[in-house]
Amino acid sequence: MYQMPALWSQWGAPLRRTNQLVIERVEQWATLRMDSLKAYVDLGVAQFKVALKVTDPHGLREVADSQFAVLSFVGHRMLDDAWTMVEWNADNYRQADQATRRNLLDLLFG
Repeated sequence: MYQMPALWSQWGAPLRRTNQLVIERVEQWATLRMDSLKAYVDLGVAQFKVALKVTDPHGLREVADSQFAVLSFVGHRMLDDAWTMVEWNADNYRQADQATRRNLLDLLFG
């Protein structure tokens, strides 16, 4: 009967640290994705506003020409987002590995 509190104290700290790590990582992931989504939505809204201002064939040609610059920007933004996610994943792996090692050492020798 008295072993349950001792078992909980042994497993409680590693579980708490693991939960905190997971929550922090999910919050960071959500922030990254929402920032990226906001940038793409803002770009789409701006493009829609530009398209609504076209009133003649010359304006249409200018908008069509400017789309190459927009596509270039979107391509670079997508690459930046991909690299950000690669770095986030590598950091996630490092932190999870450190937490696992610390938790196992605490369980085995703590």
